[in-house]
Formats: sequence, C-alpha cells, structure tokens
Amino acid sequence: MGATAKLNLSSERFYRAAGFYYERLGGACALFPALRTYFREPITLQRAEEQVKRNLAARDENFLALIRTRVYDQPSSPYLKLLRIAGCEFSDLQGSVRRHGLEPTLIKLAREGVYFSPDEFKGKKKVARSGQSFRVSPADFDRPDAPAGFVGQSSGTTNRPVNSTISLDWFATTVCARSLFFRAHNLLSSAHAVYDAILPGMGAINNLVINAKIGMAADRWFVRKVPSRSRLSSAYHYLTTYEIVLAGKWFGPGFPKPEFIGDPEIHRVIDWIVKERQSGKTCFITTLPNHAARICRAATELGTSLEGAKFYVGGEPFTEAKEEAIRKTGAGFTSRYSFGGAMSVGYGCANPLERDEVHVTQDIFAMISHPDPIAHGAELIHPLLLTTLHPTAPRLLINVASGDYAAMSERSCGCALEEAGFALHLHRIRSYEKFTSEGMNYFYGDLFELMEKTFPSEFGGAIGDYQLIEEEDGNGQTRLTLRVHPDVPSLDEERLLRRLEQELGKEHWINQFQTRVWQEAGTLRIKREIPHSSLRGKILPLHIDRSLK
Repeated sequence: MGATAKLNLSSERFYRAAGFYYERLGGACALFPALRTYFREPITLQRAEEQVKRNLAARDENFLALIRTRVYDQPSSPYLKLLRIAGCEFSDLQGSVRRHGLEPTLIKLAREGVYFSPDEFKGKKKVARSGQSFRVSPADFDRPDAPAGFVGQSSGTTNRPVNSTISLDWFATTVCARSLFFRAHNLLSSAHAVYDAILPGMGAINNLVINAKIGMAADRWFVRKVPSRSRLSSAYHYLTTYEIVLAGKWFGPGFPKPEFIGDPEIHRVIDWIVKERQSGKTCFITTLPNHAARICRAATELGTSLEGAKFYVGGEPFTEAKEEAIRKTGAGFTSRYSFGGAMSVGYGCANPLERDEVHVTQDIFAMISHPDPIAHGAELIHPLLLTTLHPTAPRLLINVASGDYAAMSERSCGCALEEAGFALHLHRIRSYEKFTSEGMNYFYGDLFELMEKTFPSEFGGAIGDYQLIEEEDGNGQTRLTLRVHPDVPSLDEERLLRRLEQELGKEHWINQFQTRVWQEAGTLRIKREIPHSSLRGKILPLHIDRSLK
C-alpha cells in the first residue's frame, strides 16, 4: 500500500471516528437537563423499600408484559425465533408462568433451546437450534425507546466490545436495591470513595450516579490511569465525565472530581482513610479486588491500620489471597456481581457464609443455572442465565449466559436484603470462558489457534506445550502466565512475550486497550513449566488456577 493510500485510509478513519463522536456529543448535550432532573429527585429509603416490594410482587406479570410487547409483538425479535423453534406461543408461556412460576418456566425454555450463549449473544457464533440457524448482534437486544443517558462500554469480554446507552431511568430503577444494601451494611453515614476509571469504563460512574440518587455524595474519586484509544475518544469521554460531575455538584448532593493516581501514589487512598477515621467516620471504598489488595499491601508495608474501612469489590474473582491482604490491615469487605457493566445483579450479603456471597436483585432480574451442564476442564458446570424483568433495562435479556457459573442457594441469613425479599444467594462466582485481571475480561475461545498452531510454528514445540494460566502471585495479584513446556528448546522469552501481547491486542482497539492495561500492571509473564492437564490428560489453551476460589 502506497503512502497516499495509507494517508487516505487514515483520513477516512479519522472522519468516521469524528462523525461517531459528533453524534454522541448531541446526546451529551441532551444529557445535562436530564441529569438535573435525576439528581433533584432523590429516592428515600422508604420509597425504595416500597418499590422493591411492588416489583417483587409483580415479577411474573412484569415478565409477561415485556415478552408480549418486546418479543411476540416484534416479528424481528431474536427471542421470537427461538420461541417459534421451541413451539412456544404466548398463551403457552403465560400458562406456564402462572401455573409453575417464572424460574421453572425459564428452566423449561432453556431445555428447549430458548437461551443465548455468550458467543451467540455477541454475534461471534451462529445460533443453531433444531436444524435452523441465524446470527444476531448485541444491538438486536437494545431497548428501543431509551431516553437520555450516556454511552459506556463493557470491559471487553469479546473481540468486539459492546457499547451501551445507559439511561438515567435505569439507574433510578436499580437504586432501590442499592438503598437496601447500604442499610443492610450500615453504610448510610460512612465516608465514600471510588477507585476506578472514568468513562468509557462503567464501574465508577455507575456507582457514583446511583449513590447520588439516594442522596449520598462520594467524598473522593481516585482514578486509575489507563491507556486511551485516541484523542477523539479521550475528548468525548472526558467531556461526558465532567458533565456528569458538574451536574452532580450543581443539582445533586455533591460529586467528586476525578483524581488521577498511579501505583506509586496509592498512599493517597490510605491517607484519606486514615484522615476520615481520625474524624470519627468509617470509610467505604468501591473498587476492584486487585486494587483493594494493592491498597492493603501498601498499608501493611507502611504499618498503617485500615481498621473500620470496608472495601466493596467486584469485577474479578475475589480470592482467599485478596481477602487475606485486606484482613491484615483490619479492614472489612463485601462483594458485588454485575453483568454487562450496568446491570447490578447481586449485592453483598451482610451476614455471609462465603467471601463473595451476594443476594440476587430479584425485583428486576431472574437468575437460573442452565439445566444442561457443559465441560469445564475436569468438571461439569452449569452456566448462569440472566433474564431482565424491567422495561428500563438497557437490553432485554431472556436466558442470556453471562459467561459465569456459581453456587446458587436460598437460605435465611437475617440481613436486610433477605428481609426485603431477596432470597437467592450466589457465591464462588467464576468465569468459565474468559480470564479476568485488572478489571479487564478476555474470552479465550480463539486461543486454540494461537497456542496449538501459531506459537509452536514460530517458537518451536508442539500442541500442548503452550498454555495461558490465570493465577495469583504471592501478593494476591491476579497474573496471566504463559506456561511453556521446559522441553521447548532455545526459547526467546522476550520475543514470545511481545508476540503474546500482540495477539491479545488483535482485532479491535478494546483488545489493545486491555493489553496495555495488563502491560502497565505487570500482569503478563512467562514461566517454563509443564502445562496443566485434566484428569483425562486434556490440555486447554487457558487454565484457571483452582486456588482462585
């Protein structure tokens, strides 16, 4: 390709990107007045309790109303195709829900093929049922009438990231369960901080905007530095972030300005905790498990107690090593579970038996395990399937697999979340087809080609000599280790690591983005060890260390 052709291609990409963000700026302009209304109408605890009870009482009818209007009345609905293949008319569905209940009906539908796997939902794989096949994209599930909101992005759980317009009325819906969570953990009078990225990352903004609807102002927003996609992307997301911050300051209970810090400045979080404790306040910090462990390790090295602080962790496996790092400082913790960046599916139990135990927010979601198990290494697991029950949800989900599995149970724990009607508990929530570190997810379905063909042909060895391992180091940090069989001769480890980074960053900018995050965090490394094999001798391209429990 000549220089002129490259220049033209570069210019075309620039103008296409400029057009994309110009359209988004129009939405950003409409966002400000909507934020003013949103922040000026806080939801009281009493109102939240009443709304949760109404939603729980109307779960079955809410589901049927959604299916009737968004599926059976829409000939192009992907769900309608599955329901037709299964021979399920609306009258059949309605009769089953009213006779047997919502969850039993969803389990029956899953057995009959009415579900979407992660690859099917993201359009990476054809949906094949009973000799028929078709393909979908995430946009097919979008809410058609979404009002004002902002564009966020999932953490890269596929080669093609998922943009979502998150409406403010969805936050107003989810805030009800959040209020009960705060009451259950006695956090309403705590000092609050968030340690997470600005947009397009969804975690920090979600938590800050939802908490503000309760009337709770966060004191600090510590922002981890992450690579940027482009100047246009940075400009748009900075603008939208600061628009939300400004609206929260003017119309809400207050909103913290982002404070960018790197690992060497992590002491600023510790200093804030100590200062608040000296003034008689407890601290509540929303972040990732890796970051919580990093903060606590730094506090331990400084000899600083974090007693009275509580970390609110999610987005990665919350393991024993991370728990130990937190407990060493005297701090506490609770967990959360989310789907797709903006769907708060589970809030930490106030009387947990397990470190990552959460209550499913059953007022707006239904959660089941797929009745048919799939192989996951040496074990059989049942994927979690999620269904949305409220019309304000960013996407309509009916038995959509999250890519995770978990232990599911109902028990009497005695906390305020159970008293509100959230009886379903999840714990030991783990991914079965993606690895996760530093809040970044990556599905590994395409790693077979890399591990079994590309690396052996370029660096030597054979099938079974290369394997990516998700494991923890001695400090509780999640690492991605490329394990290479010691018999592979004359290995150039530095070149292999660069090649791995190159391959993980292929296909889309979000892959490049998350790979740079891993590079900066020191997540990727190489070890000369024999790859892990199952009891039957099978070597998979990815192995999740079972110590991640």
